[in-house]
Amino acid sequence: MLGRNVTRLRKQAKITKQKFALMVNVGRPFLNRIENGTADPRLSVILRLAAALDTTPQELLTDRSDNPARNDVSPRHARLG
Repeated sequence: MLGRNVTRLRKQAKITKQKFALMVNVGRPFLNRIENGTADPRLSVILRLAAALDTTPQELLTDRSDNPARNDVSPRHARLG
């Protein structure tokens, strides 16, 4: 969930992986692992990720699929499914 949320928010902000890695002071390979869900970043990294994405650590660590009201599907498209 952390990786999915970081990827989603980074793309929404239109920030490249290279720029984002520099913003949060991590290597691009480590950022790739975070976004792929194969890294276990320290709290300090999670705090920097959240700050750079203008969100909270809790939001990054929340599985949005558990709460349908928070999904990124517009209400119009939600009725279609």
